Amino acid sequence: MLIFKRNNTEDITEYILSSTWSGDKIQAARKIDFSIAYNLKDKNFKNLNIVLGDLITVYYIDEKANKIADTAYQALEIFRGRIFFRQRTTNENTMTFVAYDNLIYLAKSKLRKKFSNMTVDDVIKQVCNELGVLVGEITPIGVNVDFIADAMTGTEIIKKAFDLAYAANQRLYHCYMKEDKLYVVEENEIVENYVASDSVNVQYSNHSESIEEMINVVKIVDEAGNEVGYVQNEADKTAYGMLQDIYKIDKKQDTQSAAKALLKTVKYESSISVLGNTQCITGYAITVQEEQLKGKFAIIQDTHKFENNTHIMDLNLKFLEEVNDSGK
Repeated sequence: MLIFKRNNTEDITEYILSSTWSGDKIQAARKIDFSIAYNLKDKNFKNLNIVLGDLITVYYIDEKANKIADTAYQALEIFRGRIFFRQRTTNENTMTFVAYDNLIYLAKSKLRKKFSNMTVDDVIKQVCNELGVLVGEITPIGVNVDFIADAMTGTEIIKKAFDLAYAANQRLYHCYMKEDKLYVVEENEIVENYVASDSVNVQYSNHSESIEEMINVVKIVDEAGNEVGYVQNEADKTAYGMLQDIYKIDKKQDTQSAAKALLKTVKYESSISVLGNTQCITGYAITVQEEQLKGKFAIIQDTHKFENNTHIMDLNLKFLEEVNDSGK
């Protein structure tokens, strides 16, 4: 069950007809789409006047878990953001809205800056400070980077810093909003005590494999275009043939790290539709025991639909590793 509040005080839950809470690794900001009852023809109906910029806070109550525990219902805040879009549909007596969390301000605002021998942690703090986003906790990354952000958005700058950090330490990172603050954690922490299983909660799955975007050789050239080196994925090159890109030396970046970052291997795309769990969001990982998918998978996109007291989530997944038959 979801509880909706407007501007921290007004409970608008009784007006909500349906809602979709979602996140995407590419888009960064989480959003919630929702529709409300709205009827100007019925003079006895009290309409809400939700306007652009209104603050929407959404709380989740797990009635089943609370009932089992025999405790008072406890509400978990899952979303806080501003209305960026609204639309009126007269023949359906509804109005629809889209609200984004504060990461939208990093995604919509651009900067032009030079980052010299600066830790990824400090890059994030500086970007957030300039764009008015509060910072919570940042897991220590410990990688120094050098690059120029030429009219890049805040999220593009952070992603660039994350990519350079990955080239240096092979660790992935993820940022998200909790209430009004930005947090950074290592990606793919497993959701505890949860298994997506075709015998329990999975409705269906999809899986595909592709080498259409593969790059297995990157030639390194100097300013004059002369080849001065290369990096490669020899196994992919042997198996699928040479698929090559060019990296031109940039004195502001570590050549080997930047060239390796261009390598791309086999692309696997997997998705499942499953009974909802609010912990299963982009940046985390889950265990799957299903006909096509078995193992641990990172969540790279999530869509949670709430309607008619039903919570269904569609998850796009990336394979991480195998698990044994017990799911551990």
